[in-house]
Amino acid sequence: MKTERAILTSNPKNPPRPRGAAGLHTTAARLRHGNSAAVFFLQWLRAPSRMGAVVPSSRRLADAMARQIPPDARHDAAPIVELGGGTGSITRGILDSGIPPHRLIVLERDPSLADLLAKRFHGVTILCGDARELTALLADRGITRVAAVVSGLPLLLFPDDARRAVVDGCFALLPPGRPLIQFTYGFNAPLPAHEHHLHARRVARVIRNVPPAFVWTFKKAA
Repeated sequence: MKTERAILTSNPKNPPRPRGAAGLHTTAARLRHGNSAAVFFLQWLRAPSRMGAVVPSSRRLADAMARQIPPDARHDAAPIVELGGGTGSITRGILDSGIPPHRLIVLERDPSLADLLAKRFHGVTILCGDARELTALLADRGITRVAAVVSGLPLLLFPDDARRAVVDGCFALLPPGRPLIQFTYGFNAPLPAHEHHLHARRVARVIRNVPPAFVWTFKKAA
């Protein structure tokens, strides 16, 4: 066994694999066009507090979230924004629900995942940046209003000030009555609606997700 291992190590077709963070980055690059769950898990290993889960959202959860985009938002000229694109599970659900690629803007903080999304979803605008800076990132592109926001961010894991910055930024862009669509793995609301004077409603339960999830909408009173 020792001889065989030495041969494999010295073979130029099987170079030594880098370890630690460099190894994760290299492996993620190799999986860029491969299995989303594997890519997602590698990113979770690097920054578990950012990811909130160890596997991507299921197709059923993505579809349940996309269904909450109301008809008036679908026919609006303003873009739909997705926060925390990850490997694109929810992005795919939004597109498959009938939103054209040119109307979708996806914000992803991790550069590797943002690059993956750009390669997977042609015609969709992919922004690499922090959700707390959403209004500034969109203002740089001349956008001051959005039709709806679909969030895959683990808001319950955010510090209070960071969560408030994200939510307040969303509703600075959303017209009254338009939704911030958010999922959570817990039974309770994924953000304290009273802090932002929002109307909260649990609109869907997705049992066949890992783990089971709930979809909520948050709206500012008209």
